[in-house]
Amino acid sequence: MSNTYRGLTRIAWGYVFLHFNFNLGNLNVLPNWVGYLLFFSAIELLGDQLRDLTLLKPFCILLGAGELADWLAVLATGQTLVEQFFLLNMLLLCIGIYFNFQMLTDLAMLAESAGKSGYGLRLCRNGEVVAVTLAALPVPWSDLDVVGLVAVVMLVVLVVIVTLCILVQLFQLRNQFS
Repeated sequence: MSNTYRGLTRIAWGYVFLHFNFNLGNLNVLPNWVGYLLFFSAIELLGDQLRDLTLLKPFCILLGAGELADWLAVLATGQTLVEQFFLLNMLLLCIGIYFNFQMLTDLAMLAESAGKSGYGLRLCRNGEVVAVTLAALPVPWSDLDVVGLVAVVMLVVLVVIVTLCILVQLFQLRNQFS
């Protein structure tokens, strides 16, 4: 099994941990910090092929530490920690958007260097940026009318579709290197 295959497998499963939450009580059994741990190990494996990918290591550590702090806080107190600090939360959100954008860009370049199309990953990357940015906008929930509720439902559907498309693209790319 090649380093590329193993690295892409870790990234694909990292996205599963990042985008799917299964809770037992307050405990998320698919914690986001595990996703960042998988990303970090994948960056180590793919760093020789994608030099720019190694520049994401500090962001990966920061995002993973923030997610671990939140996971431990929920485990201990039942409440998240990072969300209580608005500026820190917004900073981590922006770093997360950049991190995912750059990682998917690098993976699209990897696909193209192997003679495959990176178009699907780029399309998913752009959709994710739009969806996450829209989802981060403050919504006055008490003032939503029918049109606002329909817009929120459409946004949730967009996020789900984009997430599933990213996962399909990542597992397909991984299989091309088996």
